[in-house]
Amino acid sequence: MLNPTEELAQKSITDILSRIENGGFGCRERKSKGRSSINKPADLEVYFIGDPGRVAVAVEVANVNTTQLVGEVTRLYCDCCPAKLLILFHDNATKGVKKQCEKLFCVLYGQEDIRHTPARVEWYNEEDQIENSLEELLQR
Repeated sequence: MLNPTEELAQKSITDILSRIENGGFGCRERKSKGRSSINKPADLEVYFIGDPGRVAVAVEVANVNTTQLVGEVTRLYCDCCPAKLLILFHDNATKGVKKQCEKLFCVLYGQEDIRHTPARVEWYNEEDQIENSLEELLQR
């Protein structure tokens, strides 16, 4: 069951998907259905409506404080879905935390630039950036 923050993120992503992909993708809970190497799949998933068993992007909603974000990044990294989106909420994190999360993804993937990884990090209230990231990840 999704918490209120995850429900807000799901609604926002669903709205974005309806604009960018003409209804070809949906967003639903992943927690109990997804697979992960640490048995803790991400919160949400973007899936193909024509093939509901095929997941395109795993989404982690980081509604935790700054010190817990390493766990959120690691949880998302360990999810079996290759494309990943971490959504940060302002209430619980400081401004510089987005760069820290991107840097951690870069280390985990062995890259120097987040654009060379299959992961993106965005703030919840920056819908245009979430849309850009989803478009990028769905083209992979």
